[in-house]
Amino acid sequence: MAHTDKHGRPIVVVTGIGIVSSLGQGKEDNWRRLTAGESGIHRITRFPIEGMRTTIAGTVDFLFDERVPAPDLSERLATLAAEEAIAQSGVGSKGNFPGPLFAAVPPVEMEWPEKRKLAENASHHPVEYRDLLLSAASGKFRPWHERFLFGSVADRLADRFGTQGQPISLSTACASGATAIQLGVEAIRRGD
Repeated sequence: MAHTDKHGRPIVVVTGIGIVSSLGQGKEDNWRRLTAGESGIHRITRFPIEGMRTTIAGTVDFLFDERVPAPDLSERLATLAAEEAIAQSGVGSKGNFPGPLFAAVPPVEMEWPEKRKLAENASHHPVEYRDLLLSAASGKFRPWHERFLFGSVADRLADRFGTQGQPISLSTACASGATAIQLGVEAIRRGD
């Protein structure tokens, strides 16, 4: 059996799949609900939708009992999917994955609840952008700085799974997942 494709490149195979969707967590749960004809589309509850034209979506809102910032949700989704995929693959050992990490992540930024807290901390009203910057610089919100940095989710995943090299965070809208897969393929072919 050849270990290269017709262009002489090493063949890359998928050894594990992890999935978390609005239908559920895990390959079996998603497949069962999908083949049963169930829908993961429901009324949006993560934020107020009054006056909005779109009121339904396929959201993953079963991971936490209360609202959490976007980076925490992204990290939890990625952790669950990675745990499932790595377990299926049998590659590496716990905390020691012998390859790089390419993560497709949404833009990580503060949401309205955090922005409101910054505004409440401002020295005068009405609050202007400069006031929010001064509030952020006060030191009171220091833990947010690291959490809302663009690469924070991938950094935490790399620490958790013990991946090799600098983790890569991708945010190219709907193409992020495909871009991460392609970068993974290229890394495998290079022998990374």
